[in-house]
Amino acid sequence: MFLHFVFSMNVVAPIFLLIGLGYLLRKTGFFTEKFISCGNKFVFYILLPVTLWESVFSADFSELAGVGFAAFAIGATVVSFAAVWAVARFFIKQKKILGVFVQGAFRSNMVFVGIPLMRNLAGEDGVAVFALIVALVMPLYNIFSILVLSACAESDEKLKVKTVALTVIKNPLVVAIICGFVLSSLNFEPPEMIARTLSDLSRMAGPLALICLGGGITFLGVDKKFKFALVSAILKVVVMPLAFTTAAFAFGFRGIDLAAFMVLGGTSSAIAGYTMAVQMGGDGYTAANIILFSTLLSAATLTIFIYALTAMCLI
Repeated sequence: MFLHFVFSMNVVAPIFLLIGLGYLLRKTGFFTEKFISCGNKFVFYILLPVTLWESVFSADFSELAGVGFAAFAIGATVVSFAAVWAVARFFIKQKKILGVFVQGAFRSNMVFVGIPLMRNLAGEDGVAVFALIVALVMPLYNIFSILVLSACAESDEKLKVKTVALTVIKNPLVVAIICGFVLSSLNFEPPEMIARTLSDLSRMAGPLALICLGGGITFLGVDKKFKFALVSAILKVVVMPLAFTTAAFAFGFRGIDLAAFMVLGGTSSAIAGYTMAVQMGGDGYTAANIILFSTLLSAATLTIFIYALTAMCLI
């Protein structure tokens, strides 16, 4: 049992130590807000697309996943989004808070936390499997976030089909994954100098993503909306991974696949949700604190879930 606990800590602790490092460097003034902003752009538009492209390009998906895997990833995302919105609207009457509450509870930080966590947990095979989930779920995250924030906005930012379509099509992570599939199927081999450069960029992605994530965390204080942020965070890092893992187990998933669905459900709320919420008239205070609370809580909950799954020899 102790060895399982050590394994779990070794998987999760490096993720949150890097997040903590980013937070400390930002608070002490070593990193500026501009540096964090530029770092996040570099990670999102260059480093993470390279990581996903490389993982997809080199993976043998015939041995990793099938139609059932894709169907479960999509189905779990749709059901979780619909269930949270259906229940929350009876308890939260302020529309600006309702929109960010729902987004915070269903939208996982697959990219900045999920990918490094899967690499620590299962190596490059884990990243390759999770890349499939990113390709399937990322468009849904964008669509559902725009849908709920638009429906709950008190501004003029209403849902536009064109906006949704462009958001999905232009997403660099989705584009990188598709390119990886296409080039892999064509048996394309990049020149050695290009392959090594891409490999070096890929190794930078995880650490820099986590440091920038920590540098961007902000606590906005406590007021009457505090409870909504805390409940949404608990839904995100406790209820969602429990539901995803239980359902995935019931459908017969084991090993890397089961771990990937646990990570999909259990990672903290996506930091991109804050920007989207503010741009679409949502409550910025609640959105920011959902990210903060879910990030802090997930350090413990992810360790517990990984420990439980390894102790039961399921991953």
